[in-house]
Amino acid sequence: MRRIIAAMRRSRIALIVAMVLAAVLSYNIVAPPSGPRSIRLFDGVRVANLELRMWQAYYAKDRVRSFTLLVATLHEEYHYSWAVAVSEGFHLARAAATFSDLRSNYDVVLPDLEAAYSRARAWLRADFDPHAVARAELAWWVARRTPGRNSADQVAELMADEYAMLYDAPRELVGPAAALRAEASALRDAEATRPDWEAIGSLLQQSYRELLGALSATSA
Repeated sequence: MRRIIAAMRRSRIALIVAMVLAAVLSYNIVAPPSGPRSIRLFDGVRVANLELRMWQAYYAKDRVRSFTLLVATLHEEYHYSWAVAVSEGFHLARAAATFSDLRSNYDVVLPDLEAAYSRARAWLRADFDPHAVARAELAWWVARRTPGRNSADQVAELMADEYAMLYDAPRELVGPAAALRAEASALRDAEATRPDWEAIGSLLQQSYRELLGALSATSA
């Protein structure tokens, strides 16, 4: 009898521990990271490294890895909870995957981009127009693969348009950050078979440092 009672006690303790762990896990999934909900505050080096790894996964057609890195980026840069990051990551990843297979009719990806940026505006309590930001992002996606419109300078101009809207910052201040990121993408495209990932990563880090500096200047 004592053994049965002891076994029952151990089972109850195990159940309680499991319930506590489940509650902690659930909280961590739905709770936002500490700190303000602002896309103006992020670790530039970390975000640049995540983006570099995302590019590597994307061009290797490793969509699972690309998605997990995208979710981590959203969690850290947009300060999403893990649950929201997964939901928004789904829309952005589907837009990117669909776009990669298209050669025309690119507007079909806009619903996913708009859904993602609509949620971002609500989460961040921002004022940007999700439709306009989605179209601005798609514009430089398309330009990158369009001969005659795909120079780094041309892509940077379009990217700066999106940055100015998304971050609510003067275009001339975010332009240099866009130029560096566009240069990184141009370098990747120019050496598609054997990209110089070290050089590309360096440009991305410079870009996000420049962006943080610009955003800090507009917040002062």
